[in-house]
Amino acid sequence: MKFARYLDDTQTPEWKKAYIDYRGLKKCITAIRKEHEGLAESSGSEEEEYPVLQGTALEVNPQSIKGLSQQALPMGAPVEQTLIKSCAHESLRKEPQSPPVPLEAPLVHRNHDTTPTDEGRTLESQHAISFDHRVLGSSSSIPGTIPTAGNNSTTGSRFLNPKSLTSLRGRGRRTSLYTRHGVDRPATNPMERLPLNELLLQLEPIEKAFFIALDKQLDKIDSFYSVREAEFMARTKVLHEQLDELGDHKELVKSVHPHHPSVRTTCLVNISKLRIPFMSPAVDPNRTQGHDPDYLEKEKIQREGSVDADVERTDWKKKHSPVRHTGLSADPEDYLFAKKKLKKAVLEHYRGLEVLQNYRILNLTGFRKALKKFEKSTKIQAQRQYMSEKVERAFFASGKNLQEMMVNTETLYAARFARGDRKRARTFLRTGFRYTSHHFSVFRSGILLGVAIPAFVSGLCASFQQSTRDDIPAWDALLFLYGVFLIPILLLFLVGINLLVWARARINYVFIFELDTRTRMDYREYFEIPTILLAALCWAFWLSFRRVGSPHILPQYWLLVWLGFCAFVVLEPLTLFCKSSRYWFIRKTAKLLISGTRRVEFADFWMGDQYCSLVFTISNLYFFVCLYTRKFDEGWSKCGVSGSPQWPAMYVLASLPFYCRFAQSAKRYYDSGLITHLINGGKYFVGIISYLLFYLWRQKGSHSHGSIFVLWIFFNTIYSIYASTWDLLMDWSVLRPRGQYPLLREELIYSDSIPLYYFAMITNVLIRFIWVIYIPHNGPSMYLRTFICALLEVLRRWQWNFYRLENEHLGNMDQYRVTREVPLPYSFDHTHAEDADNGDDGDDQALQLVAVRERDERISRARKASSGRRAKKGEIRRT
Repeated sequence: MKFARYLDDTQTPEWKKAYIDYRGLKKCITAIRKEHEGLAESSGSEEEEYPVLQGTALEVNPQSIKGLSQQALPMGAPVEQTLIKSCAHESLRKEPQSPPVPLEAPLVHRNHDTTPTDEGRTLESQHAISFDHRVLGSSSSIPGTIPTAGNNSTTGSRFLNPKSLTSLRGRGRRTSLYTRHGVDRPATNPMERLPLNELLLQLEPIEKAFFIALDKQLDKIDSFYSVREAEFMARTKVLHEQLDELGDHKELVKSVHPHHPSVRTTCLVNISKLRIPFMSPAVDPNRTQGHDPDYLEKEKIQREGSVDADVERTDWKKKHSPVRHTGLSADPEDYLFAKKKLKKAVLEHYRGLEVLQNYRILNLTGFRKALKKFEKSTKIQAQRQYMSEKVERAFFASGKNLQEMMVNTETLYAARFARGDRKRARTFLRTGFRYTSHHFSVFRSGILLGVAIPAFVSGLCASFQQSTRDDIPAWDALLFLYGVFLIPILLLFLVGINLLVWARARINYVFIFELDTRTRMDYREYFEIPTILLAALCWAFWLSFRRVGSPHILPQYWLLVWLGFCAFVVLEPLTLFCKSSRYWFIRKTAKLLISGTRRVEFADFWMGDQYCSLVFTISNLYFFVCLYTRKFDEGWSKCGVSGSPQWPAMYVLASLPFYCRFAQSAKRYYDSGLITHLINGGKYFVGIISYLLFYLWRQKGSHSHGSIFVLWIFFNTIYSIYASTWDLLMDWSVLRPRGQYPLLREELIYSDSIPLYYFAMITNVLIRFIWVIYIPHNGPSMYLRTFICALLEVLRRWQWNFYRLENEHLGNMDQYRVTREVPLPYSFDHTHAEDADNGDDGDDQALQLVAVRERDERISRARKASSGRRAKKGEIRRT
């Protein structure tokens, strides 16, 4: 597999902008190859010498860099401009904005681009323009550069002959940077012996553009990694404090309830005695600015000698541990709740560390692959120098801090949740989703669809036969009930298509819906559930209208059999149909009934929106119960809305999803204070009023055109405009005035299906006004009209799901969000230490003196202990 495709398949979608632009670098290499081919064709068989490189810029053929930039390059443009506007532009045009640096993040100053022979010079992004002036300009200020034609000093000056440079390319065999045994073989190419700064002086301008672009990518990746690592280090510190508090909480519960099951089992390892290294940035002479002095002090103590870990940790906690803000509860349930929350937080934190590790490895591989392809195209051996002098000095190259955090997280998890078993903890933390073949799932889904379609067609044909209608009382009511339950099954099947498209487009719906990566259901497995329910419904439909088992089994009973089968599929305690995913669905549905009392996540209000499109089915549950209560007699029409005194029950069921969404919006406004949630809640409030007026109008008869009819038209119009505007502006983020495509946003995931965006925008608005088909007197019955509206609403919701998840995914990409924010159970008062620091100056100076003395004493003891051990080792060697 090509690395570009491998990078697309394995990179974290939310961090796509922060990865190396490997395809852009490949286009730069292609431009270099075309430039060389153009020079070779232009030279032909002539033996004339190449012109000497002067201080003025060379001219290149714009056709050689065709396709690198959409901007046309003028003929004869200077090299300095063409390499910046073409090659460098292509690899950097997708560079993301600098991510926000947290206040706790240490300042990282990367100094990997400095070499002993070229101090102060760099190819970083902020110096891209001045690079050409240093290389092609005067050498009076920079040693080792090429003098210009105007330079009078010719003593010791070097002029570059491109033909002689060409003879050096590819001379000797290529040398790999990494050998099997980790030992570099001696270089046979003369250019391999050159340091990177001297090698760059021998390159053509368009080749230098490749290294400018490479340095841009290196700076982007290193900065992004530094910020993310600082965030994870701060999170590790917080989790350590929380887990320490969990241990104290356990001791408190154990002292009050010594025989409670939650504290009966003791941890095999005491976390206070674990030799966990402190999380500190790697000690590097080039990267010491902005670091916490306490961290450097600890590194110094560790270098001078070993200090007892328990004493050091105790001293450090006394100085830095926050004061607990709330008292601990002796209730075992509170302890179990806190333990569950922290377990989930540690697991999510470890997932983030794995994502960062994958980011580091993929980018390192990308640099090696790009340099290898450059060597293959130009025959210039530059991988060895660039990797050793640039990449290996970058902050993200070592990954020492990241490895420490992963080990520490495993140790903390083992101490608190695995009874000290590191192997068990590592197995649980590293158990992610593994790709498995789903051929049998696809095969079963196809078989079930193939079985369902003939049964549906046969049953539908039988329902139109006059003999069937004569034998089945209230056949039209039974047919309507099958349509009522077909709508949710159809939506389930269409959601499977949503999952398929999201997976192909690399939209991280698993993270968006907060699914468990270890037990989540693949979309091919998901299709088995709607297909088996659809097949069972179609066969029940066929059995009913083919009158199988009649007169012993009434046709109406087959629908009850199907409902029992559905309850078994959803509620069965076995693992036949992905138990974890089914129970996730049940929990989210139950959470809707208590909306407003729990924190609202994306999956919660997304599920509420799905139920808002199933109002037809939910409201007709009363109609279903009424029909079976009356045993489908001739007066079954009284169970409908028109003329029925029980219409309030149908209205309550119809407006229940809107009540849930309104409560969710109010809760989100209460938690965040954002007025947008309150505006969104107003949309559902208007929908509740419009449904109330609709049922009032239906109860008086569809031919009534009184004041209630006018109010229903008015509020339905407001609701349709309100909901359509919110769909386009907020849920989909379209109707943007400035963009590559009119009325669309800047970034699009489904870039291969641009016309579908406009189709979805138009059809979404039209279906929002589909209620107008209720107005005419003549035409189909009201039952058929409501079924048509419900079917179109399900199709609208289906296409809404595509663009709603796309918008959410783009939001995660803009914020580089890859881990969930798990609320932590314990709160600390971090202002206590700050208030203490704001005391009298004399007290502050005294505390500082005491701290300095304590530090000096610890360092002195460490040095004495270290010298004592060295003396003993010397005596042992002498003996």
